[in-house]
Amino acid sequence: MAAWRRLARGQWLIPTGTILSAVARDGEIVEPPMWNGVTLPMPMPINSAALDEEAALLMLQWYEPHEWYRLHFGPGINRNAIMARAAASLASRHGY
Repeated sequence: MAAWRRLARGQWLIPTGTILSAVARDGEIVEPPMWNGVTLPMPMPINSAALDEEAALLMLQWYEPHEWYRLHFGPGINRNAIMARAAASLASRHGY
């Protein structure tokens, strides 16, 4: 399960603070989040907060490393550790 909280109004007219969840496996969305019966497009907006490690890793995959400083993570997520995992994964995918 991956979960995000909306931090601010954005391109979707979803109230701030709404929690959206999706089913994710192995770094891929299996069942995307829905809002009022409508499947939401991915990736989640950069102004969303990842509430668990799966959501955090997905956010880090979706955005370029030079944008990672803009990402928000919920309490209990070790920002440095999750970013190190994502960087290692990115490096192995690109053969670094």
